[in-house]
Amino acid sequence: MKRNHLKRLLVFMAFLFSGMAIAQTNVTGNVSDDQGPLPGVNIIEKGTTNGVTTDFDGNYSIDVSEGAILVFSYIGYMTQEVEVAGRSSINVSLAADAQALDEVVITGFGSQAKVDVTGAIAQIKQEEVRQIVNADPTNALQGRLAGVQVESGGGQPGAPTNVIVRGISSLTNTFPLYVVDGTIVDDITFLNSKDIVDIQVLKDATSAAIYGTRAANGVIIISTNRGSMNSEPLVTVDVRAGVNGVGRTLDFLNGPEFIAFLNQRSINEGQPANIVDPGVNTDFQDLTLNSGSITDVGFNISGGGEDSSYFFSTNYYDEEGIVTSTGFERLNVRLNSRFKAGKFTFEESLSYNQRDLNTNPFFGNGTFTAPIVRETAPENLGGFEAIDSNLYNGSGGTNNYALAQLLNDQTTQRNVLGNLKVNYEIVEGLTASVNVGVDYRNTYSNFFQPTFNMSPTDQQVNLNELNDLTEVRGEIISTNIEPTLNYKNTFGKHSLDVLLGGARQQIDNNSLAVYAEGLPSNNITNIAGFADQIVNSGGGRFLSRIFSVFGRVNYKFDNKYLFTAIVRRDASSRFSPEDDFNNIVLPAFSAGWVISNESWWPEDSLFNTLKFRAGYGELASQNIGDYLFQSVLNSTSNASFNNTTAGGFAITDLVDQNISFETAKSTSVGIDGAMLNNRLTFAADYYVRDNSNVLAPVAVPSTTGSGNPVTQNAASIRNSGFELQANYTHDNGGDFQWNAGLTFATLKNELTELPNPLVGPSIDEEGNTPNRYEVGQPIGFFFGFQNDGIYRSQAEIDSDPGVANDPERRAILQPGDFRRVDLNGDGVINNDDRTNLGSPIPDFTYGINFNATYKNWDFGLNFNGVQGVEIFNATRFTGTFFLDGNKFGYVRDAFVLGQNENTNIPRASLPNAAGNQLPSDFYVENGSYLRLRSLEVGYDLTKVINMPWVSNARIFYNMQNVFTITGYEGYDPEIGSTLAGTGGGFFGNPNNTPPIFGRGIDLRAQPRPRTFILGLQVAF
Repeated sequence: MKRNHLKRLLVFMAFLFSGMAIAQTNVTGNVSDDQGPLPGVNIIEKGTTNGVTTDFDGNYSIDVSEGAILVFSYIGYMTQEVEVAGRSSINVSLAADAQALDEVVITGFGSQAKVDVTGAIAQIKQEEVRQIVNADPTNALQGRLAGVQVESGGGQPGAPTNVIVRGISSLTNTFPLYVVDGTIVDDITFLNSKDIVDIQVLKDATSAAIYGTRAANGVIIISTNRGSMNSEPLVTVDVRAGVNGVGRTLDFLNGPEFIAFLNQRSINEGQPANIVDPGVNTDFQDLTLNSGSITDVGFNISGGGEDSSYFFSTNYYDEEGIVTSTGFERLNVRLNSRFKAGKFTFEESLSYNQRDLNTNPFFGNGTFTAPIVRETAPENLGGFEAIDSNLYNGSGGTNNYALAQLLNDQTTQRNVLGNLKVNYEIVEGLTASVNVGVDYRNTYSNFFQPTFNMSPTDQQVNLNELNDLTEVRGEIISTNIEPTLNYKNTFGKHSLDVLLGGARQQIDNNSLAVYAEGLPSNNITNIAGFADQIVNSGGGRFLSRIFSVFGRVNYKFDNKYLFTAIVRRDASSRFSPEDDFNNIVLPAFSAGWVISNESWWPEDSLFNTLKFRAGYGELASQNIGDYLFQSVLNSTSNASFNNTTAGGFAITDLVDQNISFETAKSTSVGIDGAMLNNRLTFAADYYVRDNSNVLAPVAVPSTTGSGNPVTQNAASIRNSGFELQANYTHDNGGDFQWNAGLTFATLKNELTELPNPLVGPSIDEEGNTPNRYEVGQPIGFFFGFQNDGIYRSQAEIDSDPGVANDPERRAILQPGDFRRVDLNGDGVINNDDRTNLGSPIPDFTYGINFNATYKNWDFGLNFNGVQGVEIFNATRFTGTFFLDGNKFGYVRDAFVLGQNENTNIPRASLPNAAGNQLPSDFYVENGSYLRLRSLEVGYDLTKVINMPWVSNARIFYNMQNVFTITGYEGYDPEIGSTLAGTGGGFFGNPNNTPPIFGRGIDLRAQPRPRTFILGLQVAF
């Protein structure tokens, strides 16, 4: 009987446990970190193969057995186990694991775990961005990402930077594509860096191909804060203030030395040395360079509920430059949010900013102001003076300091950036989305120059009898609409992520400018009601569109084998619609092998993770002006009929109607890995990128009726290089923890095809052009004569074999002139003896980053360096040879026959028939440098304050441009591109030279300040 009861009990228990085994509970929830939701998190029911991954918004749904334990794992985060315990909703916040490989990356229209990425993508986080106190957040990239070079071009506050990803690949545009929260923008100088969560750089075609014809120069994706779900409201206040100091000054002649120089020059020219010292000694460098200030204050509020999150911020940034009359002011307001309603998810970003920029366009322009000019001249109209050449043997020049004080040069730009993304989950794993972005910019520029009379010399610049005003108003509205359909699923060992989508971008650019003269008063600085004073006007409207369809497939098998395929078709309005020249199809393929996930991989291997990847892809560029395929009619081409002049139209610029996209074919291989218990992570890449059909100006015969070159798809460029990025983290659980990062990148650049050589912008009144573009050479290399010292006697001139067959040159040479090298050995010095003098493209760049914490202290260093680069120091022309203006101090050591012959500084002389002033290696200097870019020391005040409502408090000291080790003799070796121009702007004002054509020429780069910042961050 007992046996029967026991048997029945066992049967009942077996039935009960059987029922429990098949009973299922559906659990849903969201996985996030402190910055927001995490897509792609692996969620496994412990002890089973039952698992899912979170979607793009961090949401998941899984059926599990009662009593199950869920294991949440994600690359870059600590694994977390959670008991279901009968719950149907579980939200999890994962903590970052500093010892693991980098987490997740944005890949364009989606995201992937770093370990699954098969392209070349680099990333920096919020903490690194915040260490650089600068108006342009891209400055934070310098030295932190291999293959990404940032050139700020001097210390002008608010000036945009040149960001070059894997070398120069075009002759029209070097700028990468910027995407902020899904909206395409031209630059990110409008962004408040404290709003940024991370910055991703898509460096190769296999990662950037999803953006098609906008991605040939790389893609920079910026994500801003959206708050965190399931978190209490958090208020963060960030206050920073400091000063800009003058980091470096140059040596110029003082007043008496300048008079001695003019008299010696007169003697060398066979004239009497009778110039009288006026007793004036003004240090215009000291007047022009002064300390400035920086204020950067703001706060943000973030938080969220179970299905929503929000982030609101406002910030004020104000920087006074160290160069007189320069400054930048910016106000930012941002509201981001995210919420879920049923199967819908909404993500919104809205920001407003206003920027006010004051520049000094006269700094280093033309001449350096002579020290014998008084600081002020109250008796003159305008209150300043310039040199009277009648008193100084023809030497004149401008007073650039005075012009900067007199000119009202102000630009105000207002920007509204909005983005809305709506996701709808059709069925599990299938999501339809639409992304809508609007970038609206309104610009107003005011340039007012009052009446003044500084000198009877060079009256074009020293006399302004009628005040003049230029007002420019511009409006740009850029919209992009991107519908997509995304399917993600896992089938056993197979993982599939398929994306289909389209895009439409439209850019509407309107501008209007007026130029007026003779306003009734110097106190009237806008056109107001004085339309009768308008003497010229200009402007226009340009409309361009891009239509695209694209698809991407990410496939993963057994967490070991990875494959990505992308194809995009673009149509652009910037090319002729005939014969389908405005359409292009761009494919890309890449594969990866996570070898460390193989079953045979030894557990005690040196490598904790090791992945090989390789890819091939094609990109394109349409970064040219609108309507370049259409001829231009000149409405003032008059004609004569029967001795009578009549107005007419004529084609003055020829065009090639068949111009089309520039194309780029890129091949890359790479290795990602982690070693030493994930303490050391690294990524290494080698790439080759061939750009063909590059748009370039091609010379045409003058018999065509136009002397202007025709833009054609005529050039080719190759870039190749090796990149290494490594990071080591030391954390043994003690008080002292640290991590160190290294970036290293080589670059070889070559112009492989071009019908005719090109030259860069002229840099002086004599029309000298130091940059050259020709096949077989790097883009924009410096071209000129090599010197072999100077002639110290007439006997050296007579015995020089380099001019043995050049009697005309021998006759004009004098002791103290440069001895040119006769490269071809024909005994004649002419243009055939010019050669490559160096390149503005570095052999390699590198960065060293170090961060440490000790108890409540934290410490950070950021170094960056450039090696194997040359700079053409064009200021040496005005500072040595030019008729006007002050001179560099080294001319004290200039050659003087019989007095100072043991020198390499040529004699002071004008006119110089020997051509000492022509481009030569005298101007070319080694531009390599190592800079401690930033140093920051902070202290955690949270425990000191000891108030329950203060969750975090930190005080810190930050110093930027701490020191620079360089042999360059100018203000700064990071000079970027010259701002020299040759006209083409409104009313003849010079346009900025495209960065490609002005790279490496130091003509008017402003000195970079040394910045000292004290800051306080409090969260409550």
